Amino acid sequence: MARDSVNKISGVDDPYATFFEQLDIAVYALDSEKRFTFISPVIEQIIGYRAEELVGTPLQGYVRPEDHAAIDALFTTEFRKTARCAVGIIGRDSSVLRCVILHHRSMKEGAESSIGIIGRTPFPDAGVEEKLKIYAMVVEQSPATVVITDKHGTIEYVNPKFSALTGYPQHEAMGENPRILKSGAQPPEFYKLMWETISSGREWRGEFHNKKKNGDSYWESASISPILNRHGDITHYVAIKEDISERKKTEEALRVSEERLRKKNYEMEQELKYAQIVVEQILPVKPPVTDNLKIDFRYVPLDAIGGDFFSFNTLHEQGLGVFIGDVPGHGVSAALFLSLIRSLTDRLDGISGGDPELYIKKLNDELHRSTVMLFLSALYGYFDFSRGDIVFRFAKGGHPPPVLRRAVGGTTRLLHSGGTLVGLSTTAEFEEIRTPIAPGDRIYLYTDGVIEARNSRNVMLDPEGLKAIVAGSGALTLGETLDHIIDEVGRFRDFEPMEDDLVLVGFEAL
Repeated sequence: MARDSVNKISGVDDPYATFFEQLDIAVYALDSEKRFTFISPVIEQIIGYRAEELVGTPLQGYVRPEDHAAIDALFTTEFRKTARCAVGIIGRDSSVLRCVILHHRSMKEGAESSIGIIGRTPFPDAGVEEKLKIYAMVVEQSPATVVITDKHGTIEYVNPKFSALTGYPQHEAMGENPRILKSGAQPPEFYKLMWETISSGREWRGEFHNKKKNGDSYWESASISPILNRHGDITHYVAIKEDISERKKTEEALRVSEERLRKKNYEMEQELKYAQIVVEQILPVKPPVTDNLKIDFRYVPLDAIGGDFFSFNTLHEQGLGVFIGDVPGHGVSAALFLSLIRSLTDRLDGISGGDPELYIKKLNDELHRSTVMLFLSALYGYFDFSRGDIVFRFAKGGHPPPVLRRAVGGTTRLLHSGGTLVGLSTTAEFEEIRTPIAPGDRIYLYTDGVIEARNSRNVMLDPEGLKAIVAGSGALTLGETLDHIIDEVGRFRDFEPMEDDLVLVGFEAL
């Protein structure tokens, strides 16, 4: 433990301090009045006095009178220079021991301090003087605050870093208690636990919220250890402390930022919940029932609110309309856009529900008149029953082509038509395509979440891939075919998470 006491002064695990202890050499620190502020317990083995007896007393008091001049000369040495002298030191038993003193003076932040070593002559190692220089530099230039108190908590030594940080010069700190630094921000129980720990001989680690001489507050990370003599009694406490004020400011700024983010995230989650309710209200709950068609659909949204929309128009007795579209983005903005699309398509259902080309043209004009750029991929289809048979008529803009599967012959093909994204230009032209539908024939409409699925080789499924899946659906019912398509799309992307919403609507002529 004596070895640890020397190490603690410097605030580092110093091999030179250990070196001194192994040679029965005592390390000391003096204040500007040449009084011991610290001396390592090994001094008792040299002159018989315990370290606690020497602290606070002058060095010259233990040197025989004829050697006082030699001691005075130590304090006239240039700063950062090491002086040596051989003197007679009077031991406890009044005997005179021939000892060598190496003394190192330093000045930092306007405060003078001295560090040295005392040992029997001659020193057994020729490198002692160089090691003292290194050790003195470690102690005085340490970036950590070093405070040594007696067993009652009275300050006996502070290093220059302490004075620079707290504003208390060494001579003002000496004789005070570290409580002069208390800010009052930490409860009495905090200090009680600390004293219980160190007075029981254990090391304490923690953080202090302290106050400087000028009243400014600061944070320190501290390690406080007891120093024991060879009898196991506590003689001193050594505190090694690091200013962590900037780290605390950063942590507080991070905490405030995280709190703001949590609040913002909560608000966004609430908005998403409301938007989700809106989307759920505007999408069909179940397919319409007609005498001419069997209808079914599958809607698979992402966790976030999707931008896919579809609706059925049952306002016309001689046919059935269907709208399917995909707005860009997800979340609240997509929900607001979908609400607008729902409003526009509800109005167009009654005005142009029997004319797909006019329907898409009017929707394009409405969106283009908006003060902000609004566009989407869209398809409007109309199953015309007016002539006794069924004709599927549709127009689209920027939307993937429908898939037609014939009951007779089992052929499958894509129904292509022209048209750019809806809402981009008032001069856009949209083409209506008509195809007769026989009993058993099926039409599949879908959004790009189906055909833009990618596999492990980053290859996209595309409409041709979907056509192949439909062609291989065999004798499955309409609902079974929709499920089969969803499964095959998932298998194609190796069941990796979806990157987009997915809408799939199927129609079968009766």
